[in-house]
Amino acid sequence: MTTPVSEIAEQAEHTASIRLLLVDIHAISRTSSRLLLDSFPCLQVLGETSDYLEALNMVSVMQPDVVLISMRVQGATGPEATKQILKIKPDTKVIFLTLFDDPEYVRAALDAGAHAYVLKQEPAAEVLQAIDRVMRGETYLSPGLNRHN
Repeated sequence: MTTPVSEIAEQAEHTASIRLLLVDIHAISRTSSRLLLDSFPCLQVLGETSDYLEALNMVSVMQPDVVLISMRVQGATGPEATKQILKIKPDTKVIFLTLFDDPEYVRAALDAGAHAYVLKQEPAAEVLQAIDRVMRGETYLSPGLNRHN
């Protein structure tokens, strides 16, 4: 069962600001994510990009706590980018935010080191839930995922 957004926000008010980087090939997805995340004072979006190499540079320079990444990124796949992000900053939490409800994609993301896999079709509260869970050291999978494997 999903925790209500108000409860997540209330819990997060007692924690330090969580620094985020958005990596998605689609500008509309980055903008939508940023609007949602910027509405919570406990979350700080440091930047956004669609490009793999730029994302690696941003991780190195900005040192985000969490990277929200899509399955497709300019110049690489999300799993390839995840492996490199975690080489640069191993304590970064990587959350996939994607349309792909495919067990092979989920497996590829988790095998690359992702901490969460969230479907874009889910309510916005799922993104907040995923951030909350990964920051507590847990793995998070969207409740709407096709669980055929």
